[in-house]
Formats: sequence, structure tokens, C-alpha cells
Amino acid sequence: MTDYKIYDDQELVRLMRSGDERVLVEIYDRYWEKMLVVAFNRLGNLQEAEECVQDVLYKLWKLRDNLSLTKSELANYLARAVRNHTFNVLEERQRKRMRMSAYNHEEITDTLSPERQLIVQELQQQIDKAIKNLPPQCQLVFVLNKHEGLSAKEIANNLNLSENTVKSHLKKAKKDLGNNTELLTTVIFFHICLQQF
Repeated sequence: MTDYKIYDDQELVRLMRSGDERVLVEIYDRYWEKMLVVAFNRLGNLQEAEECVQDVLYKLWKLRDNLSLTKSELANYLARAVRNHTFNVLEERQRKRMRMSAYNHEEITDTLSPERQLIVQELQQQIDKAIKNLPPQCQLVFVLNKHEGLSAKEIANNLNLSENTVKSHLKKAKKDLGNNTELLTTVIFFHICLQQF
């Protein structure tokens, strides 16, 4: 029986292309813990981190025929793959929160008159549009702060950014939203309309 521990990463990748599933077991044994630490540091949830690592290893197996490691080692490839996948998990979390927020928002608007419901819905659409116009990472930082209530330090840890970078993104988001004259005009208009009903 072959001892896969003696092979380096490039040899493992070459053997994996032949469809030998025992190679994947060796990669799992070799890198599972490191990948899990990266995922957990970003997600802060052990179950999500484990699922993230499993997804990355599954994708590695699916892509084995096209995988080449001429410039980077397998460890670097896996670390990048986990990092990218955690962004997907965080974005999905954000989408779930926004869906829940919209659901709660609907419960509140159900108690309003039809006119006020329409005004609140229009305002929410303008706010969502303004947030979507932010640069992607700035948008993610803003939503994690405002919708999930995470502090700058927590966001920095989750996204592997410096705290100063997170604060810069938040400052830019507030400035861009504050300078959005279309949004400000809509807010003022709706505020006046709501007072009249």
C-alpha cells in the first residue's frame, strides 16, 4: 500500500488527476486543520467553517483534471480557495439577513396605511439602490456594520482586513450615502409625506 505522506504537493496533485481518492484523504489529513483555522477566523462559526473546508476540498476534487501548481504550492492554493469561499459564505449571510430584515419590515408596514406602506417601500428601494452603488468591499463592510451590527474590529477579523481599512470603508460609505442627493431628496420628501398622513 502506497504511503502518500512521502509525496510533495505537486506529486499529490499529479496522482489526484489519475482519480486516486486516497490522495484526497492525504490532502485532507495534511491541510484540514490549517484550512479550518483560516475559515473559522473569518466566519467565527465552527460549523460554517467546517462546511467551507469541505466545499473547498470537494471543488478541488472536481477540478483535479485542470489543476496545475507550477507557481504556487497546494497549501497556498487551498488557503486562497478557503479565503474566497468565506467571502461567499459572508455574502450569503448578508443576503439572509437582508431577507429577514425585509420580512420584518413587511410586518411593520402591514400596520401602516396603504399610502404610508408605499412611501416606506419607495424609501427602502432608494436606500438599497444607494448601498448597491458602493464599491463591493465597501458595501460588504457597510452591511456587516449596519445590518449585522458588527464592530469595525469584528469586521476586520472576519474579512482579514486592518481595522483602519474597515473604518475607511465605513467613512466612505457614510460620505457617499450622505452625498447622494437623490437619496437625500427622497428621504426629505417621504418625511414630509409621512407627517401629512
